[in-house]
Amino acid sequence: MRKLKSLRNASVQPPRLSADAVTCELRAIDDGSEYVETLFADCALHGQSADNVVFDQVLFRRASVTRSRLARARMSDTRLEASDLSETLLPKGRWNRVECVGCRLTGFQMLDCACQDVRFTECSMEGVMFRVGKFRSVRFEKCNLRGSLFEKMDLAGTTFLECDLTGADLSGSTLKGVDFRGSGLADLRVEGRQLQGTIIDPLQAIQVAGLLGLTIREIGD
Repeated sequence: MRKLKSLRNASVQPPRLSADAVTCELRAIDDGSEYVETLFADCALHGQSADNVVFDQVLFRRASVTRSRLARARMSDTRLEASDLSETLLPKGRWNRVECVGCRLTGFQMLDCACQDVRFTECSMEGVMFRVGKFRSVRFEKCNLRGSLFEKMDLAGTTFLECDLTGADLSGSTLKGVDFRGSGLADLRVEGRQLQGTIIDPLQAIQVAGLLGLTIREIGD
């Protein structure tokens, strides 16, 4: 437990939120919209479609933006609390200093994405898809990532802390320096060579040995 606790202090820059955020009502998201120093609470949107939207120093609380498509959306210094982005698609999304806490992102997709200083904490992310992109200083903490897909992603240095990665597919992604300690790796889809340079704990070593096609037996078995 002492080791896992120290992992939580790894450097991920938090959002720089403004103390002067103005509470607004969000009824629709339009092309080219810019939202700055704003608080959105209890808004419910569905099936939105917009390009080049900017969120800067925005706080979402219990917001719902489901089954939407926000192409080239840029999000910086933003925090999402208990919000729902299920089945939302973000082609060419750019996130910088973003936190998602207690959010639902089932079936959420980011394509051709770039994420820097992003943290997901206690989020439901079953079936989430990240395709063709780059993570830098990204952490997943206590997240449900069952059946997730990380396709052709550069995940170098990403941390998965106490996450459920059962059945996750990381085929074709760069995993150098990825920290899996404390996470469930059952049925993980990954090639053995991809695991070179990753960080695991002793209990995970048996699971990883199975992924490499190794059989572990006691002497005399």
